[in-house]
Amino acid sequence: MQLAVRCSCCGLPSSASIRQKWCRVTAPRKGFTRGCRHNGSTTPVSAVFHPQVGKQIAQFMQTKASAQSAAVAQPPKRVVICGAGIIGSAIAYYLAVKGVAATVVERASVACASSGKAGGFLALDWQDGGATGALGRLSFKLHQELADSLGQDIGYRRVQTLSAAAAPAKKGATHSNTRGSQPNRRAGAPAWLDGSVSRIKPMGDESSTAQVHPQKLSQALMDAAQQKGAQLRIGEVQNITTSGKKVTGVVVDGEEVEADAVVIAMGPWSGQAAKWLPVPDITGQKYASIVLRPEEDISNHMLFLSYKTSSGQSIEPEVYPRPDGSVYICGSPEYIALPNDPKTIQADPSSIEDLKEVARSVSSKLADAPLEVGQSCFLPLSPDGLPVMGRVPGVQGAYIASGHSCWGILNGPATGLVMAELIAEGKATSVDIGKLDPQRLA
Repeated sequence: MQLAVRCSCCGLPSSASIRQKWCRVTAPRKGFTRGCRHNGSTTPVSAVFHPQVGKQIAQFMQTKASAQSAAVAQPPKRVVICGAGIIGSAIAYYLAVKGVAATVVERASVACASSGKAGGFLALDWQDGGATGALGRLSFKLHQELADSLGQDIGYRRVQTLSAAAAPAKKGATHSNTRGSQPNRRAGAPAWLDGSVSRIKPMGDESSTAQVHPQKLSQALMDAAQQKGAQLRIGEVQNITTSGKKVTGVVVDGEEVEADAVVIAMGPWSGQAAKWLPVPDITGQKYASIVLRPEEDISNHMLFLSYKTSSGQSIEPEVYPRPDGSVYICGSPEYIALPNDPKTIQADPSSIEDLKEVARSVSSKLADAPLEVGQSCFLPLSPDGLPVMGRVPGVQGAYIASGHSCWGILNGPATGLVMAELIAEGKATSVDIGKLDPQRLA
């Protein structure tokens, strides 16, 4: 709509529109300070509107504000979250905090797959400079807040973090006479790191690195969400129903659960939702891990290793002593397809042996430690390696939060918060997730 107005500087006719809300000639969008273009003057001026323009502008802004307020005041009434790993549990928790009680559907149990078998290492700034930098920093802070507020032991503590190179101990060598032991002590490494280890360097300290027990955290988030009204339903997601271009429900074990908002948070299985929604191709990379129980407590030093196994395979294992006295070791990749059922995932025995070899090589305290768990899980991966977070393009009420790779535990709380904001309030305000929007992969 074009309406005639006059330039307040020279009086010549100009034009204005409801969209711009002021004279195009005499003022820029952010203020009434542009000089008149008609006579070349640079004198700051202000736009003068026809009375009708001002009235229509006021009506336009009032209508827009009312619509935005209504969107905030009326969050979805029936939210179904598909997946109860760290991401789904965190979304359910933060939605519950905002007064939205979601139904969470999980095939087996809370954190039954990747989230229950992850290491739980946390870093404040290791993602800085990338698309998830702000998300990681916020989530690092939220982990501390959750540890203080959830009222459960989630295995959280601040830690020291080191990088090093390691190799299998030579036959007949003992940890007391390995080449790496004396240099390790001189480098300030912990006493338990007495094996064939070299090139030790600090990567972080208690100000910038921490750890949490992922399964305990996921369960604590779900418990807290349920206390605020959320529901956990065990069953298989078989379909997502739509009417036109809007979600209407989720079929679980043959029964439809009505919904006006559905979140895909199924980790590496999120790609299966492509049968029902236009979501990106989320896949999985399998990794093995073990949990040992040494007789003596091991200090809070996280270890990132470069290691060549006795069979000649180069791997990058990670060693995480936990506050409960156990030691988690991961980092042996396996290359097989993602199975349909997470309960069928089993570790390759050779991968478990490789990780036990790592333990024997780096520390006498771990050499004979009993094996509590040997396991594998699939890290969820997106086509471009970045998380996929936001609205599913073209389908009202459909959302996805997946593809977090090895940083899923770190970024879980912040992902839960910003997705809850997006679902309940219409916009993610704590962190800009525009670069993670699913639309980029459409």
